[in-house]
Amino acid sequence: MTRGKSMPTRLGKTSFLLAVVAAIFGWWFTSGLPVQAAPPVRIAIVPGGGSGMEQSAVDGISARLEGNSSIALSTVNPDWYVVCNIVDQTDIVSGTVRVNGTVTIKTTDGHVINTVSVQTNKQDFSLQPGAPLNKAMVQGAVQEVISGMTERAVRPIQEAVDLEIGVRDHIISAESLADKDKYDEAISQLMPIGPETPHFKAVRSLIDEYQMEKEAYGLVKEAEAQAKKGNYSQAIKTLSGVNQKSKRYKVAKERQADYRAALARLARNKPAAKAKPTAQVPSSDAQLKALEAQKKALDAQRKAVEAQEAALKNRTAK
Repeated sequence: MTRGKSMPTRLGKTSFLLAVVAAIFGWWFTSGLPVQAAPPVRIAIVPGGGSGMEQSAVDGISARLEGNSSIALSTVNPDWYVVCNIVDQTDIVSGTVRVNGTVTIKTTDGHVINTVSVQTNKQDFSLQPGAPLNKAMVQGAVQEVISGMTERAVRPIQEAVDLEIGVRDHIISAESLADKDKYDEAISQLMPIGPETPHFKAVRSLIDEYQMEKEAYGLVKEAEAQAKKGNYSQAIKTLSGVNQKSKRYKVAKERQADYRAALARLARNKPAAKAKPTAQVPSSDAQLKALEAQKKALDAQRKAVEAQEAALKNRTAK
């Protein structure tokens, strides 16, 4: 993959990727470069066994990579190791020498990115069986392997670096978008990162993290809208759905406390309902007096009727 292009198809929770992200952001502040620029890959090219032969391979590979601006050759806090191993096996009886060379490209946590192997076999056709092998022949075999290791290792290293820089560009872009709560866009930056990179599992974890943060962001916004309408109880319930691992969990708990306080204020300020007057049940004395008054009224009415009747009778008699 070349820098800036999409790679074939969530780094927050994985320690290795956390270290990479920390290194990237630290590098931004010290380099003064724009946010979109990924830092070079720090590579330590080292001999596996410390032999002079292996050191020659180290020197050859280092010389070929020095001009690559995406690579920083350093044994201090490297991102990757390139380990050169050379093993030679001689058989005096048969007069043969076999030299095996291996270049292993791996991350500091042991993830093997690529391996390059070179092998050569030489035979001394001396007429004296058991005699020491021809030194020039042995040296030639070793030099052939060293040269082959250099030629074969440089291109895979450069290709792996290009892929790594592309991954870092995607990660940086995703982090920048997530900081602005643009989680869908951030996830789309990470989706192309495939299993051919050391970061694949960690990136998948980061995608899960962004999806969780997206949900938490939505819940907080929904609760804010409910609270504006005075639906504090529903807002409190909505905020209970925020994941404890979310960066918004603390905010959610604070908002719940605020909304509970608002509910308490509403309860205190609500006017008490007016009590309905209870019907007064008259006492027995009052009831007797009322009956007596009604009796007198009826007697008066009866006397009035009798008086009218007597008057009518007198008129009729005349």
